[in-house]
Amino acid sequence: MTYSDALGVFIQGMSDPQALQQHLQSKFSEAQIQTAYESRVQEARELAREKKITPLSAFWILLERTYEKTLPPRTCERGCGYCCHQAVGLTQLEWDGILKLANEENIDLNRFIERSERTINRVQKVLDSGKDLEQLDWHNLLVNQPCPFLEEDQSCAVYSARPLDCRLVVAFRDTCGSKKLEHAQRGSVIDEAVGSTVIAKLQNEQTPKFKRRKFTGKAPLKLIQHWLILWRDKQGKKSGKRKK
Repeated sequence: MTYSDALGVFIQGMSDPQALQQHLQSKFSEAQIQTAYESRVQEARELAREKKITPLSAFWILLERTYEKTLPPRTCERGCGYCCHQAVGLTQLEWDGILKLANEENIDLNRFIERSERTINRVQKVLDSGKDLEQLDWHNLLVNQPCPFLEEDQSCAVYSARPLDCRLVVAFRDTCGSKKLEHAQRGSVIDEAVGSTVIAKLQNEQTPKFKRRKFTGKAPLKLIQHWLILWRDKQGKKSGKRKK
């Protein structure tokens, strides 16, 4: 059940995505959403050029600025990992950001694959069955299961490159004390209404023109576990070629 307040949608458990979308549409007009989308895309491009970073990294900075300017200080802190026990979907662009961080900081993804065998096997089983993960109830598939990147001290191993799904579950009243996310909120900033479309646009612009399709406002999502499976399989193929 969700409870709307002055700051946004108060979560007990996780909000129904459809209810959340309806809340955002009632809170912000179509004109506001369109203006915010266009502004964020342009601002991300300009900031990326200025700081010589990727447009996605620039968008993460803009999102942080939005929180700092419009809302009370967040109570989320290092070691508070209760919101890290759910299914997380991310785009190719966001996954590329994690790979870039892993390469820069020499993070061994195999370590996360090995310790997350249970949830990775669940996702692999669905993939092997031929079912469409985009149509599957992700929440029920991975409910209460830790994110592969959640460390033993409840910190995030890829925090600076964490995807939008993770960045938009925040708490302002107090620190959550359970997986019920007693103090977490969503729908408090307009970026939640436009974030996924902004990322989809940035991904579309970075796609080579000969591969680029007509922009629809959306980008395909895959679970973190699915991306890890694809990365593992790709590494296996590379290793096989080297052996030959």
